[in-house]
Amino acid sequence: MKKNIKNNKTKNNKNNSKKQSKLTSWIDQSKNDVQFNTRLGAYVLDWIIGGIFTGLPAVVLYGAITGKGDMFSDLYVFQALGFEAYWAYLAGALCLLFALFYYVYVPYKIYPGQTLAKKWLHIKIVMEDDSNVTLKALLIRQFLGLFLLESGSLVICGYIRQMVTLLLGVYVDYAWQWIGSIVLVGSAMLTAGTNSHRSIHDYLAKTKVIRVQ
Repeated sequence: MKKNIKNNKTKNNKNNSKKQSKLTSWIDQSKNDVQFNTRLGAYVLDWIIGGIFTGLPAVVLYGAITGKGDMFSDLYVFQALGFEAYWAYLAGALCLLFALFYYVYVPYKIYPGQTLAKKWLHIKIVMEDDSNVTLKALLIRQFLGLFLLESGSLVICGYIRQMVTLLLGVYVDYAWQWIGSIVLVGSAMLTAGTNSHRSIHDYLAKTKVIRVQ
């Protein structure tokens, strides 16, 4: 009887370990010398620099058409002040173009694999095989991963949510922000808790971040 119980426990442990290994088999555990703190620092710097640069068109447009010198809040303010909706769409579209320039064009053409923050901290984005990151990979990583999925993070994420809300006429902003924040936390935990320090947007784009001289 005792032997049967032990055998059953052993089988259950083996089955559980197999299930766990299947669930985590996609996680890259190869060692990476770019620590989580470095990636976090680059993210914060990009949030500040990219946020200022990305929000600039909306601030300028808001001041130009309203004549107000107060702080720009969000894209909803245009209609709230009685202006046509197309001003909000124009401001949002310009901000998106500026964001694509900073987060995609700069690391694709100007500083291969690097935003300004990554360049200053001596790290860069590359493909899994260490080749230069491609435009397709950058679009998946930055636009799909950072802008849309982890949408509780960057300034441009808010403008995208607001434009979609205005277009649909349904307030999706709040729910989308919460879902994005949850994905963002999961991505941060994955980056901090694995040897490869790859985030969700890295897995989507098949990229990684490495240290450079």
